[in-house]
Amino acid sequence: MMILKPLLLAWHNIFLLLIGLAGLTLLVVLHEFGHFLFCKIFNIHTPSFSIGMGPVLVSKKIGHTLFKLCAIPLGGYVEMAGAAEVGQGDQLEAHNTDRHSFVSKPYWQKFLVMSGGILANLLFAYSAFIIVCMAGFPKQPVPVIRTIVAESAAARYGLQERDTIVAINNITIDRDVERLVNLYQPLPNREIIVSVERNGQVVDIPLTLDEKQVAGKIIGSLGIEFDCVELPAQSFVSAIKHGIAKTNKNILATLGVFKILATKDGINNLVGPIGIISLASQGAAQGIKVLLLLLAIISINLAVLNLLPLPILDGGQILFYTIEAIIGRPLSPRIREYIHIATWLMLLTLFIYLSTKDLARIAWPYLQSLAKLIGR
Repeated sequence: MMILKPLLLAWHNIFLLLIGLAGLTLLVVLHEFGHFLFCKIFNIHTPSFSIGMGPVLVSKKIGHTLFKLCAIPLGGYVEMAGAAEVGQGDQLEAHNTDRHSFVSKPYWQKFLVMSGGILANLLFAYSAFIIVCMAGFPKQPVPVIRTIVAESAAARYGLQERDTIVAINNITIDRDVERLVNLYQPLPNREIIVSVERNGQVVDIPLTLDEKQVAGKIIGSLGIEFDCVELPAQSFVSAIKHGIAKTNKNILATLGVFKILATKDGINNLVGPIGIISLASQGAAQGIKVLLLLLAIISINLAVLNLLPLPILDGGQILFYTIEAIIGRPLSPRIREYIHIATWLMLLTLFIYLSTKDLARIAWPYLQSLAKLIGR
């Protein structure tokens, strides 16, 4: 029995890991299907559609496209006739120039083909948030004080557990914890008025915020923890409204990450592929709704990442084709190849760094537990 328990736990963790990988693979398939769909709309030949990287496990030709499932379930691509790309293996029709080739199409069609993956990821995110709104959101923080940290601003000035915060400086928060936090965090050591609902009455409490350091930035702190509750299922119309609003909020938050990345410690806030897989498996452990929300957020990040003007991303390809449309001629293949190689080397270095950091972060708790066992 002592041996069976660790084995069951290991199989459970492997199962969750596989679910997480399957979810991430789904996002890649959807992204590439976005490109593929626009290719079909504009009659562009697609010799192959690959899911994953490395050795081919299964392949089947459907129509004029060879669909391949590869051994490493990360990444993927759609090969387009007339569009040579560095790092995509054999591309027998990469230099075609006939009417079914990518290169022969007008700029607006190229733009839509390259934007197809981004649009597919965003469509998935909107759909996922709407579905979860219809099913009922998993536990979300609400502005009800669950616990108060000893000697914090909240404790010193008389906030109480079960108080519901309704406004900061007379600005109502509409039960939105994120809005609440955004109102007071930029005000460290400043006096504010916290309006709380207590025993059916609204009480205004003036207090001076504490400060704390998060990611190298000083922010205001109340010293409280909020309650979490499951939100009820919504009607179809209401779910669409709130699902779209929540997706838009996450898109704006993801775009805001670029400001953080520009700071000195910005790279330390990034998560690599291993960290993303770990997050997805953790989401799977919390249920289908949490996993779906997490995949929606990752899908948004994938869409925003592909907006970057790097040659190996959709945004870089769009930039290349935009330049070519402006100057009226294709860019030198050699120049494009050099830029691709330099970008691949840069991202490979970043991949190794983030993967090492993710492995150290994930393995550290297990190493600590092992050290305690050895110490006994």
